[in-house]
Amino acid sequence: MQYQRLKKRAEFGQVFKRGRTYGDRYVVLFVLYPGRGPRPRVGFATQRTVGNAVRRNRVRRRLRALYSQYADDVKPCGDLIFLGKKSVLDARWTDLEQSMQRVLRQAGCLGSKG
Repeated sequence: MQYQRLKKRAEFGQVFKRGRTYGDRYVVLFVLYPGRGPRPRVGFATQRTVGNAVRRNRVRRRLRALYSQYADDVKPCGDLIFLGKKSVLDARWTDLEQSMQRVLRQAGCLGSKG
C-alpha cells in the first residue's frame, strides 16, 4: 500500500514539537494527533550522531522497508515520524520488526491484524 509522506521541514517541525513520543531500543515514534485524512502521513528521520550520510540513509531505508510491512495495518491516527537510533544499523531484522510493532501498538496506531 502506498502511504503519504511528510516532506516539508515545517511539517516535521510540527510533529517533533507538538507530537507525543513512544520510544524503544531501536526506534522513537513521534505522533501528532489527530490525523488529517484517511491515511497517516509518515516521515523518517535520524540524528547526526548515527554517523555520516551513508549510515543515516541506511537507517532511514531500513525503517521505510519495515514500515511498508505494517502500512496496511496502520490506522489513520495522525502524522507519524520514525526516528531511527544508531542501534538500527547492527540490529537483526526480527528485532526491528518487534520494535516497530511495539511502538505502533503503544501509540494506538496498529490495527487488529498487527
